[in-house]
Amino acid sequence: MRNDLQRKTRLYALALCCAIFFGLGMLNSAVGPNLPEMAARNASNLATLGAIFTALFLGGLLSQLAAGSLNDRFGERPMLLAGLALPALGNVGLATSHWLPLTLASALASGLGSGIIIVSAHVLIADVFAERSVATLNLLNVFYGVGAIVGPAFAGIGLRIWGTAQPPLWFGIGLYLLLVPFVALLRIPLRSPHASRITHHAPSIYYSPLLWALGALLLVYVGTEVGVGGWAITYVDRTTALGSEVGAIITSGFWLALTSGRILGALLGTRLGSMTLLLVSAVGGLAGGLLLASSTGNAAVTIAAMLLLGLCFGPVFPTIMAITNGSFRSAPGRATSVVASLGSAGGMVLPWLQGVLLVQVSPSASVQQVGISTLGMLGLYGVVRMLVARIPTHDFFTHKALDQLIAEQGTKPVADINALHGDFWPEGESAEEFVAQVRAWREERDSGDRK
Repeated sequence: MRNDLQRKTRLYALALCCAIFFGLGMLNSAVGPNLPEMAARNASNLATLGAIFTALFLGGLLSQLAAGSLNDRFGERPMLLAGLALPALGNVGLATSHWLPLTLASALASGLGSGIIIVSAHVLIADVFAERSVATLNLLNVFYGVGAIVGPAFAGIGLRIWGTAQPPLWFGIGLYLLLVPFVALLRIPLRSPHASRITHHAPSIYYSPLLWALGALLLVYVGTEVGVGGWAITYVDRTTALGSEVGAIITSGFWLALTSGRILGALLGTRLGSMTLLLVSAVGGLAGGLLLASSTGNAAVTIAAMLLLGLCFGPVFPTIMAITNGSFRSAPGRATSVVASLGSAGGMVLPWLQGVLLVQVSPSASVQQVGISTLGMLGLYGVVRMLVARIPTHDFFTHKALDQLIAEQGTKPVADINALHGDFWPEGESAEEFVAQVRAWREERDSGDRK
């Protein structure tokens, strides 16, 4: 009976987070199709409205930096409630505001909520499904991709039937309001004792070139992905005869390809290995970027480039996160926070720059930026690969012969057993105090299981 209740609680949490991620993907992907309407309503231009992407990712950056400690203090339930409320309010502002500062403030609020959702949902699902967190987190992100596919397609239908791209915004707002009572009813099990008692500190990770190389790679990737998806409709409308309605469908195709690439990455990641999968993604992304850079005025090439980019971009984000966690096992949370925050910084800057190039210079200049960015991704991959090769540790699941391990680690036979003796017991702590602390941990664990 108890195991059945735990299973239902876990599935309830998973279903709820999948619904939240679906709405998040739809709301975020609907921003691009709505840019022309927002520009007209705010008496502004598309280049200026590109600052919406900066506001969105600035909010995400700020909340990602703070959400980890706030989760530890208040728990995931109140954080998820805040994560639902902020995007709902923010997108109401995006859909109705006629004043540019209010529009940008609404985008900032939406970004704050998005960052909270991303951190809190990942922490919750990884904790509840600890034994198969990789597969479950991939499933969670697939729902984000599905929402990102539906958003532009829904916007295209709205443009064709009602003359507006706002339907996905209002649908996402309604979905988040509907989910509020379900989040309030969510029962979250207490975190395992080991999750809250990690006291080892490794400030040296901030001096690691690998950490910043991974962050730089994610910065370029996130900025390029968001820029391509956000400006696709405007680019297609200005360079081909297809129009914005078809452009919305092409944008959905980009997100569909990205979601498919993420699924393929989950299926092939174990077989290929993280570095090989990242290389395939970077090389394919460069091919798609160069193809897009030469696509101006050619609808068929534009479509092919968008689909290739989406497919190859799919595995990049989760693969970088996997490499980050595997490379900084002493402080994976702080390492992931740094890398993810740099990714948000890329989402703030590169889409804005792409919009300026698209509107004020030329459409071809905007896609040439994409080509340069994908070339930069491949170069940064080379840097990451070189730095990863210097890490003395190896994949836990790679079994090596004893002689090979001895040669790599420099292990030598022990000539004197007394050399293994060490006095490492904390001064001033008795054995009775240690036993009492262990019993307190066990009582805390057992009381958590009974709740």
